[in-house]
This record gives sequence, structure tokens and C-alpha cells, in this order.
Amino acid sequence: MEKQLDKMKAYARENKIPIILDPTAELLVVILMAVRPRTILEIGTAIGYSAMVMSKALAAGGRIDTIEVNPDMVDKALDYINTAGLSGVIRVIEGEAGDVLPALTEEYDVIFLDAAKSRYIEFLPHCIRLVKRKGLIIADNVLYKDMTRGPEWVKHKQRTAVTKLRGFLEQVENHPQLKTTLINVGDGITISVKF
Repeated sequence: MEKQLDKMKAYARENKIPIILDPTAELLVVILMAVRPRTILEIGTAIGYSAMVMSKALAAGGRIDTIEVNPDMVDKALDYINTAGLSGVIRVIEGEAGDVLPALTEEYDVIFLDAAKSRYIEFLPHCIRLVKRKGLIIADNVLYKDMTRGPEWVKHKQRTAVTKLRGFLEQVENHPQLKTTLINVGDGITISVKF
């Protein structure tokens, strides 16, 4: 699988497709190997890179559901997933996460949030509802190039994402059902345990 992941990284770099950074991927695998989840929900598939990384740490018989809105990304992800022989492990759900999440009823051991940063705060109530008790909600890119913890003023182009990420961080750090830590790895990652 490592050769496949290297090819995916090269493709993502060439085509300017955002995927998780290497330090984030390493941390994610360590966390998941400790937890050994049977079910993972990923919000934001892109080309399927992080889903394939996470699949290495699933419990036997486990599976990943991953949501992606862009049909081109869905096709590319399915190509990579099928080539790796993981079609029975990773299920790509095509659709807008805001529409898909309310329709989901199954509980997951881990939820990995790596979609549009400005929408994390909107997706959080669904994540809390869908994650099992003692399950993990992991969110990537929460420092957003250090802008969420930096000076108050940010460029107009990033202002909405930064403002909403700051709101997301405030909610996960103060939510009565969550115990959260923020780790300065990659572009920042929060790990929340649901009580």
C-alpha cells in the first residue's frame, strides 16, 4: 500500500489537491492503532488518501465511510481504493456533507473531519450525535496556517474560514460532552473524546 500512497501524494502535489500532511498522517495512524476502531466516518474524501492511511489501523473487519461532494474526486478516490483492493473496506458516499450527515443514523468509533474549514462548526453537532460514547472526533487543519490562534485581523479572503474555525475551536474546547486537546502537528489537529 505504501507505493500506492506515494503515487497518490505525487498526484495530489501535481494537481494541487489538499491531502493530510505526513506528520498528521503519522499521528493519525498512531492514535488509531491505539484505539483500533471498527468504524470510521470521514468527512471530506478528496482522492481517498487519508481514508487509505486510516485503513491501516482499522480493527479486523472494520470499515470506513467517507463523504465527498466533488464527483471528479469521488471517481479518482474509487479508482485508488479499487486498485488497492480496499473496496470492501472503504465506502465513498457521494454528496454534500450537510445533506448526508443528517441522514446517517449509525454510530462510529472515530470521526475524522477534513472538509471545508468554514463548515466544521456546522458539522460538529452531527459529529457529536454520530460518534459513540468514548469515541473520538478528530479535526484537521484547525490552526489554518496559524491564523486561528494568531492576531485578530486576517485578510478578507480567509476571514470567514478563520472566524468559523475559531468558533469551532471554542465549541470543542468547552462542550460539556467533549474533552479536547489541540496538537500543533501539521496544520493543527484537535482530538476530542465524547463522554
